[in-house]
Amino acid sequence: MKIIHFSDTHLWYNISWTKRDDDFYKNFNKVIKMILKEKPDFVIHTWDLFHTSNPSNKAISKALNWFLKLSENKINTIIIAWNHSKPRLNTSVCPLEIFKELDYIFPIYSDNISNIEFDEINFVCLPHIHDEEIFKKEFKRAPKLKIKNKINIFMSHFGLQAKDYDEYTDEISWVNIEINLLEDLKTFDYVALGHYHKNFCLSKNICYSWSTEHTSFNQKSYKLWVNLLEFKNNKLYKKTINLDTRKIEEIFINCENFNNFWELENYLENQNFDIENKIIKVIFENMNSSLLLGFNDDIINKYFKDSFYFEYKKLFIEDKKSINNIEFDEQNISSNLLDNFIENYDLPDNFSLEDKQKLKQEILNNIK
Repeated sequence: MKIIHFSDTHLWYNISWTKRDDDFYKNFNKVIKMILKEKPDFVIHTWDLFHTSNPSNKAISKALNWFLKLSENKINTIIIAWNHSKPRLNTSVCPLEIFKELDYIFPIYSDNISNIEFDEINFVCLPHIHDEEIFKKEFKRAPKLKIKNKINIFMSHFGLQAKDYDEYTDEISWVNIEINLLEDLKTFDYVALGHYHKNFCLSKNICYSWSTEHTSFNQKSYKLWVNLLEFKNNKLYKKTINLDTRKIEEIFINCENFNNFWELENYLENQNFDIENKIIKVIFENMNSSLLLGFNDDIINKYFKDSFYFEYKKLFIEDKKSINNIEFDEQNISSNLLDNFIENYDLPDNFSLEDKQKLKQEILNNIK
């Protein structure tokens, strides 16, 4: 029996004025082609399929076409919902509902743990639940849903309550599980997890999958793979399949000797940056006030048009001391103003204080 496990595809990762979302579509398409080539018995996606609970028409259309290909090839595919794609309000529709009419596609987005049983294998699925206490209560039920004499696989998406893993993703987890609670999962034949964007296994059978694309420059060293599992005589064999993706690089431009914008542009005119088919972050450092005020953002498109990029950062100097640009900080936003906004906003009657705090944090994260 062959199973492909992948996760954190983040379709419609629309980053301001860049075209970075194209990379997420391309890489997802590569995974689908790889699946059709490998012809696994099952495909499991441990979310985040979409980057938002309100994806664009383009993201929905592409995802629907890709999963339709798996359906047409009779490949059983199980996908679970997580906070990025599961609306907080019951009046909103979960985007996973678009897949429920496809044969061989099993979207899981209810507020409880459940299982999907096949002849030789049983999938125990725990999607996102906005109430962390309820999630953990359902989490503890997982071993009870195992079926004797079948391969049992647990699927979910959560962070770990341990700082050792904070560096593995820039994503904020709404649920964090204590490491000791994972002991109950070791009796499963395989535990397929999502959330962290770096592949690692907590034990022989408890594994996170890679994301299919980098979501920040902090992940530039990460390779992008999917997990291929094979069960032979009920014994698990794991390997990874590499995704050939765009390389990430940073370009530092020291502006200390440029007195004005025209001198900087003349310098760029005579450079030959190796940027083709790469993701580039351009950092202009040591800019004086005159250069900063006269800076024309159009030079980014003019000299770096052959690359997709996340961002560029202007660093400037004052009194001959290097000062970094001011990064976003929650303290830069009046907490009282945000609290008043949330308090006066027309929220459902059953919205608790905890819900309001989570909403506040989500607004801050989106601004960041």
